[in-house]
Amino acid sequence: MLYERPLRANEMPDRGHAIALAAANDAVSEYVRFVRDNDVGNDLIDEIELPLPKPILVEAFTRVIAAECRPDIRALLVKAGLTLSQYHVGLGERIKVRPIYADARRQPSNPSLARKFACSFLLTATERMRLTEIYQEALKRGRH
Repeated sequence: MLYERPLRANEMPDRGHAIALAAANDAVSEYVRFVRDNDVGNDLIDEIELPLPKPILVEAFTRVIAAECRPDIRALLVKAGLTLSQYHVGLGERIKVRPIYADARRQPSNPSLARKFACSFLLTATERMRLTEIYQEALKRGRH
């Protein structure tokens, strides 16, 4: 239902498009509530915890960003959509990401966990760049 094509400039929405956009808005709203209620912050989390499959959420954000005509709201949607980069397949237990001040830094007690964190953090950065490209393309396709 979310995979209808985006509207072109000056095009009136038909019933199918309006339904798809409404479903996308509902998915985005559900995700934003989930992030707020679960205090996600900067943590890295397994995709299985998402309220909807990640590809559906990415498509929903893409559709809603393209349809939004208010620049401030579009910017907030992009920012919220980029937090999907923190979710990874098969990550397992949540990895808490908190700043460690220089005087409190020490060698990791578990090298395996340190390696898992480093790999997950790199995956997050790569995914964030991919999502940025997707959402930038949505902004270009939008009716703005």
